[in-house]
Amino acid sequence: MSRLILALFAALALAAPAHAGLRAVYGSAEENKMLVIEVSDAGDVRIAESGDSSFGLLLDGQFYVVSRQLDGWMAARIGDVATAVDRAVTPIFGDALTHAGPARPAARLVTERKGTRVVGGREGQVWTVAGIGGISEGAPAEYVMNQDADLKPVGRALEQFMHAAIIPGAPLMGSGAAELIEETRAIFALGTPIDVGGRFQLRYVEPVALDAARFALPVKPATVDELIAAMPRAK
Repeated sequence: MSRLILALFAALALAAPAHAGLRAVYGSAEENKMLVIEVSDAGDVRIAESGDSSFGLLLDGQFYVVSRQLDGWMAARIGDVATAVDRAVTPIFGDALTHAGPARPAARLVTERKGTRVVGGREGQVWTVAGIGGISEGAPAEYVMNQDADLKPVGRALEQFMHAAIIPGAPLMGSGAAELIEETRAIFALGTPIDVGGRFQLRYVEPVALDAARFALPVKPATVDELIAAMPRAK
């Protein structure tokens, strides 16, 4: 009997994938690009455009941008990048990336639910959102937001990915950058986007075996002081 039990456990171990995960693929109709988001069985997330050596990692709730430089890899936590901008240029972000509770301009955004729609094999709630960027005129933006539990890490990574795209432009945008961060938080509070106005859509979701190395930082993240020193205006 003991041999039978050991054989059964061995069979179960072989049948269970050691690194099971999930891959969600989004497509951009305007740029003909794919955005690939991979979620490990531990909940870590990697996000990158297909064919791009740069990528983002969401590890233990912290989002890092990773890029290939001429002399090797560079990594930075986006919260540290925002802090470096605040210290080296002018205070812009404050606690926009970290404060608890709902997004601050949520009352300014007018959201209205418009039923449901299936996109990329997943059902989502259709929402119209007006007032983005403080603009009340024009047609509201339409989002299809999904509530599936397995896509929540995908939504968190997408939100942080958008924040990472906003932060470098802060010196030119001023306070508008922090406002965009807050608006992004308000929109993602509705769920994980699977369709953004028909321009950016979920194509498919699939289970996949993922190597743990894909979710490891290739280098130690830069400190705030190192980021400030690398800024052109700080030299």
